Amino acid sequence: MQPHPDLAGRMPPRHADLGLFRLAPLAPEAAEEDFAVVTRSAPVLRGFFGNEWPEGLTLAENRIDLAWHEREFTTCRSLSWILRDHAGSYLGCAYVFPRPGERLRGQVYLWLADSPERLARLAAFKPILAAWLHDWLPPGGHYDWHINDRSLPG
Repeated sequence: MQPHPDLAGRMPPRHADLGLFRLAPLAPEAAEEDFAVVTRSAPVLRGFFGNEWPEGLTLAENRIDLAWHEREFTTCRSLSWILRDHAGSYLGCAYVFPRPGERLRGQVYLWLADSPERLARLAAFKPILAAWLHDWLPPGGHYDWHINDRSLPG
C-alpha cells in the first residue's frame, strides 16, 4: 500500500500533547474501550459518518475497524487518534482522510463522547487540533471539517 502523496515521507506522530488534551493511537488494543465509548455515545454519533453508524456495531467489527485505522496510519494513507485528557480518559477521536487521487484536499473528522462537557470540549479542542494539523500537514491544503457538535433535542 502506497502512502498518500500528502503524507509520503512524513511519519505522523502517534502521540501528541496538545494543551489540556493528548492524542494516542487508535489501534486494535483499544477496541474494547473504544467500543464502550462509541456505543454509549450512539445518540451523538448516529449518522456522523453518513449512515446509521454506530447502530448495530459489534465488538468484532470494531476490532476490524481499528485494525484498518492502524494499517492506514502506519502506511500513511490516513490518520486517526484517540483524544484523551491528561488523566487518560477517552474523550473521542480525530481522523484525517486525505482525498484519494488528489493533493492537498481531504476531510477531518472530530467526535467527542456523549457527556455534559462535550460541546465545551469540542469548542476548546477544535482550534487546538486545527492549529496543530496546520503546522503538521503540507502547506496550502484544504480539509473540510466534520464535528459532532449538534445538540440533542431536549
